[in-house]
Amino acid sequence: SQIRVGNLSPFSGTLGWIGPQSRRGVKTALEGDEGVNSATIDGRTIKVVEGDSETKPVPAIKAFRTLDEENVKAMVGPSSAATPSLIRPAITSRLSFVSPMSGTMQLDDIGGEYIWRTVPSDAIGARAQAKYAYQQRDARKIALAYKNSQGSYSFSKASGDFFSYLGGTVVAEVELQPGADSYREEVRAIQERGPDAISMTAGSSVTSQFISDHVAANADSDLLLGNDVLTEDFIQEVGSDVMEGMVGQSPAPGPANDVFVDQYSGVNDGEPGAFSAPAYDAMNLIALAFVKEGEANRNAVPTHLSDLGNPPGEKVSTFAAGKEVLEAGKEIDYVGAANPQNFNARGDVLGSFAVLEASGDTWEQVKRYESADLEKSE
Repeated sequence: SQIRVGNLSPFSGTLGWIGPQSRRGVKTALEGDEGVNSATIDGRTIKVVEGDSETKPVPAIKAFRTLDEENVKAMVGPSSAATPSLIRPAITSRLSFVSPMSGTMQLDDIGGEYIWRTVPSDAIGARAQAKYAYQQRDARKIALAYKNSQGSYSFSKASGDFFSYLGGTVVAEVELQPGADSYREEVRAIQERGPDAISMTAGSSVTSQFISDHVAANADSDLLLGNDVLTEDFIQEVGSDVMEGMVGQSPAPGPANDVFVDQYSGVNDGEPGAFSAPAYDAMNLIALAFVKEGEANRNAVPTHLSDLGNPPGEKVSTFAAGKEVLEAGKEIDYVGAANPQNFNARGDVLGSFAVLEASGDTWEQVKRYESADLEKSE
């Protein structure tokens, strides 16, 4: 019989574009030439059971319960919008999740055991934003504009904190209500403080309206955007002439990205999305935990994930290679497509970040920061 693993991701709602990217990364881990279902786990393959979080807590909890009842052994996902509401259910049911998309800073101090992620905390991305503004755009005064949600606020706050640490000043903080007809008043309030740059963290609809009002006001502050809008579709929606020169940041490709891209092209059309590589890593690590445990059960991920992702051990970047080493009785150090996948005690990873600039109808990398570049010296 097949081993059931859940994929609880946003397949609809405001982050509905992320779920399909996660799906394709998981598919690559399972169906690639060196994937789980060709190498097998003691002759068994993995069947993915999907749940749609709808980018909302209540549907996410309902989908989680369904997956729990389906007796999945671990889960890929969820996103930041759903993660806080699933921490207690995960611990209570002993059903681990390994999220390739949850950057929320609410996990910074509570992960580990049943809660893991293969992407860095938003705190690290926020530092990349702040450092780029301060060093590359010579900004010395920054304003924070964010949607009235914990995730948006925490990202902007982390960006402002690191900007201040570098020597800059936060001159304004403005909360944006979703669904507002305009943000003209908020734009005016910000411009009165004379910022060189604005950290603007929100979903696509709020960001689009804010940009429209920002441009209409002839505001000249640099706009620094959150990673939720780093898609070519968003550039087309707002207009490439309007977007030109605006920047955002996202996790940079990891050390084994070339291996992943090769595997990806064998089972998918087109190019990988931003969350495909961390989903590939998450699925590989879950499957390797089953191998290390000697059985596909819910104990595997909390017991073995840290050992599999961290040194010492033989470096591997596919399931087949990792399985071979583990079955020979040796240790592995899984090197990821999204980042090195070295976990700390809270199930978090550090990774490099790329700063992307809107240029024409695409996003182009203009700067890369290694994780060491984004640390604070005590």
